[in-house]
Amino acid sequence: MTQTNRRGFLRINEEATIQVLASPEYSKKHEDDGVLIPAKMRNHSAAGLCIEIGSALHPGSNVRLKMVSPEEDHPSDAHYIFDGRVIWCKKVDGKTSRFGAGIKILRRVVEADVLTSRFKQTP
Repeated sequence: MTQTNRRGFLRINEEATIQVLASPEYSKKHEDDGVLIPAKMRNHSAAGLCIEIGSALHPGSNVRLKMVSPEEDHPSDAHYIFDGRVIWCKKVDGKTSRFGAGIKILRRVVEADVLTSRFKQTP
């Protein structure tokens, strides 16, 4: 029997360092309240991404992901911001305290400082 690919979007294997901010509900239960947790993106698609992180995330919880934009694409102070929902989370292996998590992307934003003096002023 052949194995079918249930994914609706092409997965791209690309690693990047990101930061994760768990939802306020999650953070209230943990010492890292409001702290960005370092993580590594392992792959992504148009619908979501797979990350590796040092603490467990609860499936169903909301997270905000921050990724520094590559300089060739945007100014160095630009960041990609993804709001997402944790779909799954499991230990990478029994020898480490690292976890793998699947995040469904709910919203994407590019955050950057903008010079407002460039906008046309209306009287």
